[in-house]
Amino acid sequence: MNLVYDQVLALVRAGANVVHIASYEWERVQGMCTAVSREFGIPMKVWSSSSGLSACDEDGRMRPEDPAQSDPIQTMIQLRESEKGGVLLLEDIQPYLEREHHQVTRWVREMCRMPGSPRRLLILGTPVPGLPLEIRKEVPTLELPLPGVEDLAVVARDTASALSVRLTEGASLLEAARGLTVMEARLAFGQAAVQRGRLGPGEVSLVVREKERVIKQSEVLDYYEPDARMSEVGGLENLKTWLDRRGRAFGSGAREFGLDAPKGVLLLGVQGCGKSLMAKAVAASWQFPLLRFDMGKVFGGIVGQSEGNMRTALHVAQALAPCVLWIDEIEKGLAGVGSSDQSDAGTTARVVGSLLTWMQEKREPVFVVATANRIEMLPAELLRKGRFDEIFFVDLPSKKVREEILGIHLRKKDRKPKEFDLSSLADASVGYSGAELEEAIREGLFEAFAAGVELRTEHILAALKATFPLSRTMGQQIDDLRKWASARARLATSEKAEALPAEVSPGVPKLRQETMRNLFIPDSPK
Repeated sequence: MNLVYDQVLALVRAGANVVHIASYEWERVQGMCTAVSREFGIPMKVWSSSSGLSACDEDGRMRPEDPAQSDPIQTMIQLRESEKGGVLLLEDIQPYLEREHHQVTRWVREMCRMPGSPRRLLILGTPVPGLPLEIRKEVPTLELPLPGVEDLAVVARDTASALSVRLTEGASLLEAARGLTVMEARLAFGQAAVQRGRLGPGEVSLVVREKERVIKQSEVLDYYEPDARMSEVGGLENLKTWLDRRGRAFGSGAREFGLDAPKGVLLLGVQGCGKSLMAKAVAASWQFPLLRFDMGKVFGGIVGQSEGNMRTALHVAQALAPCVLWIDEIEKGLAGVGSSDQSDAGTTARVVGSLLTWMQEKREPVFVVATANRIEMLPAELLRKGRFDEIFFVDLPSKKVREEILGIHLRKKDRKPKEFDLSSLADASVGYSGAELEEAIREGLFEAFAAGVELRTEHILAALKATFPLSRTMGQQIDDLRKWASARARLATSEKAEALPAEVSPGVPKLRQETMRNLFIPDSPK
């Protein structure tokens, strides 16, 4: 908050009479306004449509002054005519800035033109950014970031005192609450204190559980406790080596050496080949929290809701930094960017533009792992350098990697890989993805259990023969993707790609998506 507070002071000293502060956290906004009034030695008042006008002393205590005052215009007139000056905070003023209340907007413009002496400051408080066009040029907007560790420590101490429980301060408890607002953190701490009768590092799991619930309420983010290990990802040795080097750039000494915080990686490739699993494994390997960002849920029907959803998601990611932001199947969220001006009044273009700008300009250690299956749906501006550190192509696994993947999934099922003929299974699964290999083992287990015998190689072989892999129906698309990646992306593995299995017989009809291909993929260099 200190940075925003310094910005407010600078604006006031520069002659600003009206400032807009966007935040859900009314306590922090009131506290900031109180500090401003104390800095300039002028009285502080707060108005809201429900409580009328209240006076605020230097310690932030509120005293009702005119509870019946329901007109924000009269409140602004009182400030303008005050000979002592003052700070006036209009809380939740956004409904009064709509077109049907144009007189309020006009009076805000009048307040912008007040003389500089005595010092009078009008603060417009709203939960989210956004001002009418009429005042946008005259009123600067500041967004209050989510609370940091120092703010959360204040909340923890206040909660422990209010509930009369012992507080054991520690970094782990406060880190667990990062990404929450003051109100959400107070509720999380309160629930933990009530259940355990204390508040400290031992209650981290309860705070994390509450944080998961709160973040899911955003409807565009999911909070994960990473449970995948890098050893559970078969193959992809080039990608693993690259990620290991990038991970070290988050450690001590990296900034002093001149390294910038890594931006992220885009994983393109065939479905079911471990792209999403890699996002989870990266977070677990680096011991970073993992946020899954659902681009498809960003877009809402209410005007301004899509932009607000995007801002919320990015603010939470920044507050949780260092973290991994996983954007799964990013192409689905970016579909329609080119025709956005005709289809949705430019909403998609604006939302995507804000995401791309954030990816380019962010300084916080938020590592973005985006996955995509269809390259033709991605806008060109996403693929240029600066958005991601690198683009990797994840191909179908080779024979050696298929053996490794089969071994991984057999161990997960408490079976010993050496008791199976992995070489024969790998030979019988050319063109199979990792997900299809996992499913074959699951199907083999079902068959063995039904027969009342232990799982054997023949059960898995039978399941493989009964499976029709995606590479047979989408062979042309995969081949086109391989050609594109050979010239436009780094390969996640150093092994040469195997030839795809034969496609379906000519007499079998194909779906439209099986025949679609990108006409703009360049030929591989000879």
